[in-house]
Amino acid sequence: MEWLTTPVLQLGAVGVLLAVSATVLRMVFTGTLVPKSLVTREDAVAMIAQAEKDRDERVAEACADAEKWQRLFEQERAAHETTRQAHAEDIRSALLASTEGAQMAAALLTELKQRQIEGRHDA
Repeated sequence: MEWLTTPVLQLGAVGVLLAVSATVLRMVFTGTLVPKSLVTREDAVAMIAQAEKDRDERVAEACADAEKWQRLFEQERAAHETTRQAHAEDIRSALLASTEGAQMAAALLTELKQRQIEGRHDA
């Protein structure tokens, strides 16, 4: 608990007052906090117009990006649908070939049984 006894932490309200004062002075010297008398109405209108122009440009750019991504999404979805249909067609053709093979095997077995039955009767 020795770190609690440091002078910086013991400043309390005086420390907070010094920090706020330092922040305000820094804002004044960097130009962030400017007195109203230094900003004319024309400057304020120009700054607002510039901010609106910048905002409109960013909104237009964001809309263009959104449209681009929407087109890419539609293309990707169409490609996925084509792939899905091709896969389904491959499975269908494999099942048809398998069914045809099973039918042919069933016909051969039937014929073999028929011949065996005929062979038993002949013997």
